[in-house]
Amino acid sequence: MEPLLSFEQYCRPFQGASCPWPRLPLPPSDSERWWREWAANTAAAELWPQLQRQLPQLLIAPAAGARSSEAYQRLVLRGEEASATDQQQAPQLQDPAGLRLSVAEQASGAVPVLDVRNRSDFELLVRCLAHRCEPVELQPSVHAQAIAGLIHWGLIREVDRSARCQLLILHQAPYSSLPAALVPGQRDEQQWLQSSHRWRLEHELTHIACTRLLGEMRINLYDELLADAAGMLAALGRFEADLFRLGLGLTPTGELQPGGRAQAYVCRLEPKAHGQAYRAVLERAKELEQLLATGQLPHAPMPLLQQLGQQRLNQPLRGA
Repeated sequence: MEPLLSFEQYCRPFQGASCPWPRLPLPPSDSERWWREWAANTAAAELWPQLQRQLPQLLIAPAAGARSSEAYQRLVLRGEEASATDQQQAPQLQDPAGLRLSVAEQASGAVPVLDVRNRSDFELLVRCLAHRCEPVELQPSVHAQAIAGLIHWGLIREVDRSARCQLLILHQAPYSSLPAALVPGQRDEQQWLQSSHRWRLEHELTHIACTRLLGEMRINLYDELLADAAGMLAALGRFEADLFRLGLGLTPTGELQPGGRAQAYVCRLEPKAHGQAYRAVLERAKELEQLLATGQLPHAPMPLLQQLGQQRLNQPLRGA
């Protein structure tokens, strides 16, 4: 078990914060080209069985010890063809028509995205793909999962033996489970669902951009601020510190509310510093709102990430 971090360690810069960025957009990889071609040639009605063929993790029903099972070894690790029995025992979606595949374009590289309408189907995908078919509990407020390093036999066979898959899984739900009435400018729940999807997608793409351009994807509050800033700007055209606070489940003075998702981002921070981290991210959010509103920081996602990626949670934010 890794030791807990002090507040100063928790607030360290990104690994690649001082490194020069490559020229953007990055050229497409072989994996990106594979996904674009596969998405274009896969009919919607065939998406689920074809995904199960490329990602055989989806052939195995989540259960304790599933990743040590004979079926997992055979189908996932060795890439053997599924038998008729494997296919009969494979889990099925509750809402097959609610599953969609797209390829999200981003300057740091395109990413395949699976959108899921049904909550149980979202949990199935996350357990199979992110947790190696183990039946982990997922918090009700979790509606997105970024996955990297995934065994994908289409890429292995057609691109390179060492190729691994990176993708996003998104559940169609209000962002952070917030009702439309709390979000300025949202006329109704349907509009808020559409805005939530844009926010959630840009949020997750920002985390991936952090990995590719800043050297790492961290589970901490500063990373959430960066990702939510990009998501909110894309979905609403502005960043609001108070809306960010509500999404994290914090009170105006930085106390954690029951079930608040902010708790997920301090799991590696020593407990005595949790309150300090909550208050710090609310201070940075207020500064960010002001800097964006006055034009001292860019609204475009990559320039904004480049400037914020060089700053820290425990220091006031600076504009250009």
